[in-house]
Amino acid sequence: MDMEVDIVGSDRGSEEDRATAVRRRTRDKLRVPPKPVRRDDKLPQLHYREGDSLRDLATHLSPEGAPSQLVEVAISSESLSNSNRQVRARQLWGDGVYTEDSDLVAVLMHCGYFSAASSRPPAGVSEVRVLVQPLPVQDSYASASRNGIRSRAWGGRSGRCSYQIKTCSVVSHSGDMVDLEPGTSANAAAVVPTFTPAQFERIMNTRASASSIERRQRTMQEVTIQYNLCNEPWLKYSMAAIADRGLKASQWTSARLRDEVLLLETPQQRYELSRVTSSEGAETQAEQYRWARCTSILPLSKMWSVGLPLPAEHLQVLHANLAWEDCQWSVSGGVVKGQFYPLVRLHFTDRRQPGINAAQQSKAAMNAIAAAMEL
Repeated sequence: MDMEVDIVGSDRGSEEDRATAVRRRTRDKLRVPPKPVRRDDKLPQLHYREGDSLRDLATHLSPEGAPSQLVEVAISSESLSNSNRQVRARQLWGDGVYTEDSDLVAVLMHCGYFSAASSRPPAGVSEVRVLVQPLPVQDSYASASRNGIRSRAWGGRSGRCSYQIKTCSVVSHSGDMVDLEPGTSANAAAVVPTFTPAQFERIMNTRASASSIERRQRTMQEVTIQYNLCNEPWLKYSMAAIADRGLKASQWTSARLRDEVLLLETPQQRYELSRVTSSEGAETQAEQYRWARCTSILPLSKMWSVGLPLPAEHLQVLHANLAWEDCQWSVSGGVVKGQFYPLVRLHFTDRRQPGINAAQQSKAAMNAIAAAMEL
């Protein structure tokens, strides 16, 4: 009996020893630091500094006709947030291919590698390594809204080079490297109905409205103005600017085009949307519209003299007889017959006959109203 007890006790002790040994080996493995990720010594190395552009990038640009060598740029985790001053100032020009002085973190957010809404650096990230390919200077750089951030447009050749992102990888504190994929943000957001209950971009209280208790409840309308391709003030494109102004048929945007012409601009082009009357060749009794590209970018005074809608010599008609349902609007632009246009500005103006100034047209309109009242 005693022998049996001793054998059982010895087995129990050996099992505990084996378990202790396993735990010790596991703990020792965890204490071994991971192997550091080695850099590619064949590639040139640059370090990102907030506020400084990639000044040395142009030195790695290959002669014309030869592929440029890739450059690896290391970014510390402290710079990977929207608190970065260059990100907040939107210091980036281009779409896909960016100017030399575009901020690299802002470009990564524009491409969708990081969220532009992140207010703090990602947890567990030591640094980010980006492979950048230097490219020759482009003739122009387009503006685009992608992944929550809008880049700027630049129309002239400036700087020594441009660049594009090839790959982006995250290095964790443990030394592991993870490749990131760019975002898939589409240029055109989902189209929405023209009616929206909000007529303002946002509601704000001004100092005047907050000067007294009675005025604190009042709100003021805020309007964003941009300068068009002729350096004239136009409204910034938004859903509130293009939307119906009420539920009544007379307040619809389509009804507004009976007496007005809608001019819209992308960063490089101007377009005109106008209602086609029977005298202009409407094919049916239903309301039809014309979508055309303005071949001549004219100031408003010149357009008034030649007439609105613009005559054929100033237009390239893209779609002659459209139904209103063929024109769809989204937050970032419009879709006409399946073609997306990234709109940035718009302007409603009265229909005008050629050669008639504003005073003459106003008088003619008053005479027409008086004649209608007599009937």
